[in-house]
Amino acid sequence: MNILFLCDEYPPGRHGGIGTAVQMQAREMVRKGHKVIVAGFYDWGYGGADKEEDNGVLVYRFRRGLDSSWFHKKDAKRVRATYRLLKMTGLFQRDIERSLLKYRDFLEGLIEQYQVDLIEKPDFNEYMQYCTRVTHFPALSRLTVVKLHGTISYMLKERGIEPPGLLLQMEREVLHTADLVTSVSEYTARKTAGYFGYTRAIPVVYNGIETVRKTSYPKVAGQVVFTGSLVEKKGIFQLMKAWNIVAEKEPGARLLVLGKGHVEKVEVLLSAAARAAVEFKGHVSRQQLMQDLAGSQVAVFPSYAETFGMAAAEAMAAGTATIFSTRTSGPEVIRDEIDGLLADPDDVESIAGKILRILRDEELRTRLELSGRQRVEEQFEIGKVAERNSEIYQRLLGTR
Repeated sequence: MNILFLCDEYPPGRHGGIGTAVQMQAREMVRKGHKVIVAGFYDWGYGGADKEEDNGVLVYRFRRGLDSSWFHKKDAKRVRATYRLLKMTGLFQRDIERSLLKYRDFLEGLIEQYQVDLIEKPDFNEYMQYCTRVTHFPALSRLTVVKLHGTISYMLKERGIEPPGLLLQMEREVLHTADLVTSVSEYTARKTAGYFGYTRAIPVVYNGIETVRKTSYPKVAGQVVFTGSLVEKKGIFQLMKAWNIVAEKEPGARLLVLGKGHVEKVEVLLSAAARAAVEFKGHVSRQQLMQDLAGSQVAVFPSYAETFGMAAAEAMAAGTATIFSTRTSGPEVIRDEIDGLLADPDDVESIAGKILRILRDEELRTRLELSGRQRVEEQFEIGKVAERNSEIYQRLLGTR
């Protein structure tokens, strides 16, 4: 098959779980003999080459009209203020509309050039949050699979917040115009169907994890790691409160925080002693990420909203005892006390207690390191996931 993946955050630039998942899947599909192209509608100031090859994957980054390196530091206050101003004045809206028309022609050119059979794209489209009127994603000339990774509306509803009607309408349209919708977890499939009134069957294809090369970095005694965006839905604020307890009861413990976001909003929750035992490393390379995961004794992710839990699965694959959330897809990834531990993000004492328990109990830690990795190998290994995707694609193409 010749497959076109749409992804607006393909590594190595700033990316989240979607970027990682698409890269893993694209590389594996190439290894299985398919032709794979990845193209994206990139945010203003996003880095990376316009065209490159990644392990046989052909990567294209389409830039919006107002693209400028000045926008690159999105966490800076002046850039955030500029984003708000450009949205209010309608400049972003006009730029998005013009750019989407060009993007459609760009994608159709790739479809023709590479004789694309099928397109897969995520339900999440970053540009939609800047729209001030309904702005349709362009219809394309091939069968399209939409994979549920969690729209903006989905994440808001998970937090009990009603999304803007405009945003909900645009994201609903993405689902209802797809030829097929798949999901990265049973939980996300069920909840999304309810939120958007989607009634067709949604096959589940978990995100794939590389497990072939087992990392062998030495464990650092007392080291705990969190990876992910520094936002409320990831449970980072709850983790900070729990870390105050951990730092008091286990003075030798050290926390690494890897991920993009506003550090100043997070660190204010820490006591002076706890702050001295935390290192905020920001967005790091893939190699550094895996090194820090594998070198830690505990990985902790007390999330409120997840669609799959790529960070937790990667930590398990790296051979690190992992604490995940009792909420959303947590119980699909980890069986509590078997493959790792689950903690309620609202229970700060429980989060702290489970971190301390793993740090202090070598037998438990070793057991969870081994069983967690085995769980990933059996359920989420990228080769098996790619086979599942291939079967679904072939069935869809057979209906053409």
